[in-house]
Amino acid sequence: MKKILILCVLLVSVFMSICSADPVSDYCKLDQSKWLWLSSTDYQGTFFDYTSVEKVPGKNEKKVWVCTYTWVDDALGKGMHYVYVRYGINYDTNTSYMEKGAVQDENMNVVKSYDSLKYDPRPILPGTVLDRLAKRIKVFGNENK
Repeated sequence: MKKILILCVLLVSVFMSICSADPVSDYCKLDQSKWLWLSSTDYQGTFFDYTSVEKVPGKNEKKVWVCTYTWVDDALGKGMHYVYVRYGINYDTNTSYMEKGAVQDENMNVVKSYDSLKYDPRPILPGTVLDRLAKRIKVFGNENK
């Protein structure tokens, strides 16, 4: 439970930041042909996988994989880490939730996996990276997925 809380705090801080630096760092090992930039700072970068955008049948909701890469020195190791989270965005309630996720080290080895996170919708605040994500994925059609 403590690790999930740490993961949530890390992700919330990432998505509450405002973009300010170059889109792609030399350290980032994500495939730039499918991972689109959302935000970056001097310490981290956040991307979403546009190929994973999926419409939830019968709802005004979409799901998408998001990855934040950042340098860490904590219980999960030291070095560049990639935090992957599958987000759900509900456009009727303007909320988001984290469905599942994983943390990979700089060699892309899975350090920790979260198969099921607690369903806990949170409001999407204007001007945040999460707000930018909601706007970006809304334009993706994927209505038949």
